[in-house]
Amino acid sequence: MEKKIVSDFAKYLGAAKVKVASEKNGVIVEVGGKKFSGFVCGVLNLVRLQKQSLEGSTVLQRCLTHDWLTQCATDLFRCSTYEELNSNLHYIDKELLTRTYLCGHMVTAADVIMFLILYPFVAKWTYQQKEQYLNISRWFSAVQNDANLKKSHKPVQFSRTCLYEGSARCH
Repeated sequence: MEKKIVSDFAKYLGAAKVKVASEKNGVIVEVGGKKFSGFVCGVLNLVRLQKQSLEGSTVLQRCLTHDWLTQCATDLFRCSTYEELNSNLHYIDKELLTRTYLCGHMVTAADVIMFLILYPFVAKWTYQQKEQYLNISRWFSAVQNDANLKKSHKPVQFSRTCLYEGSARCH
């Protein structure tokens, strides 16, 4: 999955001549003749070479971007059960309670990467599941409006009306 996400992210950035290969310990990203080993390192170097603003504009945003990318590599990519995935989704949902985006109030590489990881799941969620993860749904709805993501990902529909008794929004 890491290889696909890094490849999709390179396309999102419009990066030319990027090679992504799988290795026993992760991915190898080759850009401009330089090789970077590992998911986080590969993504950050793509950002630094293509669109530095996606790393964050403050030290805190850059730290949060690194943290979220690390979480993707160590937790989300390693989920082997529904319970593990559910636990990760609850954590992400809780973290988005007070933020528009993962690292504050602007889109960073962490948001784009997380969107690319979660898209196959969220696109299949029922409205009830979308209400279960209300903050992820709000965040996802905002991120999917990015012009580059719109080119490659069909929009996911969300309801603004409470549809299910007992969801977080109905209280």
